[in-house]
Amino acid sequence: MNTPNHTGNRNLRILTTTTLIRRFHDQCSLDELYDKAIRSYETLIDVIRNPVSAREISALLDIPADTIKDYAEAIIDILLFNKENDPYLSLGLKRYVPLSEVNKRWKSLIVLYHPDKYLNQKIYADKAKKINEIYEEIQQMQEQKPYSNSLNTISEMSHPRSNRTYHVRYLKNIPYIIIALAIIIAILSVLLFFLI
Repeated sequence: MNTPNHTGNRNLRILTTTTLIRRFHDQCSLDELYDKAIRSYETLIDVIRNPVSAREISALLDIPADTIKDYAEAIIDILLFNKENDPYLSLGLKRYVPLSEVNKRWKSLIVLYHPDKYLNQKIYADKAKKINEIYEEIQQMQEQKPYSNSLNTISEMSHPRSNRTYHVRYLKNIPYIIIALAIIIAILSVLLFFLI
């Protein structure tokens, strides 16, 4: 069912991915590619799976749909085999996403590149192997450090791509601020009592 909101979100995702593919075509920097591709990863998968999505972007860019699909695969490959060996970047995910999000992305990719769909094509077997290795790595990371991950999330609530920054050093002053406010309110209450 395509509700207006669902259609609007889909159109926005298509436009965002169109911008990414245009910038990729124009040979943008790796940092820009990583940033834009993380936001468009799911749509890139859809472009590879669904010829309709590839044709939509093709019409917007005046680039053949097959080329759009090739670009989408190339972008996913760049992320999958990124030079930083960042497992989250490989799956097009931001750090500290819940394991349920990792599972969804893993399933999408493994269905897309499963070797049984591409018999005797080593490149797809290599991609599926890489996807499984990354998935296991993220699982191990999250299992080994559940407590430290939650501390990191609290103390590093400023992700490099986030606009909000919170610092732990300010959090330790909260009790003093609350006590000071309580004293001020008490003094004002006493003064008000005597004035009335």
